Amino acid sequence: MRLFALAVKRKRWEPWAFASPSLALIALVIIFPLAYSFWLSLNNFDLSVGAEYEFVGAKNYQEVLFRDPRFMGSVWNTAVIIAPSLVLELVLGLGLALLLSRVARGRPIITALLAIPAMVSPVMAAMAWRMMFGVKYGAINNLGLQLGLIDVYFDWFASTALALMSVVLVEVWHNTPFMMLVLLAGIQSIPQELYDAAKADGARPWQSFWSITLPLLKFTMVVGVMIRLIDLTKLFGLIFVLTYGGPGSSTETVAFTTYLAGFKDFRMSYAAALSYVIVGGVLVLTLLFMWIQRLREARAA
Repeated sequence: MRLFALAVKRKRWEPWAFASPSLALIALVIIFPLAYSFWLSLNNFDLSVGAEYEFVGAKNYQEVLFRDPRFMGSVWNTAVIIAPSLVLELVLGLGLALLLSRVARGRPIITALLAIPAMVSPVMAAMAWRMMFGVKYGAINNLGLQLGLIDVYFDWFASTALALMSVVLVEVWHNTPFMMLVLLAGIQSIPQELYDAAKADGARPWQSFWSITLPLLKFTMVVGVMIRLIDLTKLFGLIFVLTYGGPGSSTETVAFTTYLAGFKDFRMSYAAALSYVIVGGVLVLTLLFMWIQRLREARAA
């Protein structure tokens, strides 16, 4: 009886013993930084004044949400960049995915070539485009002069509208291939028998697209948009290299504002609070997308 009890007790702690290294690693690299940064956000830890902690509760969060016009401006800038970027990436990605789905030969090679921009890091892409947007020696200005589209060298980062347009252009160039790959995988998962049956019934290609491709691709599109939305909310490297938030603060995103608060103004606690506000916003958007998707599925059923 005692041996049986010991065997049962051993079976209970054995799984925890085997999983303990992984649990310790997770606690070290994920839970501890999150817990420390949240505790930091409840304090006043300003390195420009001194390395002393002062507990202030939710004061930093109140300042972020209600008394910081720069943060609200960065929220607006991020929304202005996200909206056209998501639309263009979705439309262009869907168009490229549809074209690739009709390519019979060499599709893997063409897909790999089109996906090259997505393989480049955001910083490298921004550096390349920064050189292309150069005033006197940039390829875009020189090409415009050669084609007669412009008559003087253009400073693409001199005005707010042009700077935002440049950021959107580079962002779309960099991440449209990702959307293309996601949607291409979704298109290829649609059974060919559906298209064959529609063709046998006399349906034209655009009718097959509206009746078969688009409805069955909705979930994939929502997933792709969600991933890109979360990624765009963290937009930093491209802004850092391409515009550094300028002119003025017209292209500062929420992630870039967090960087300035932490590593330029050295307000570490305030930067931690900013980070948690961004995480909260992304979480709300994700839950909203999932709720809309479930609502549509319930109505369709």
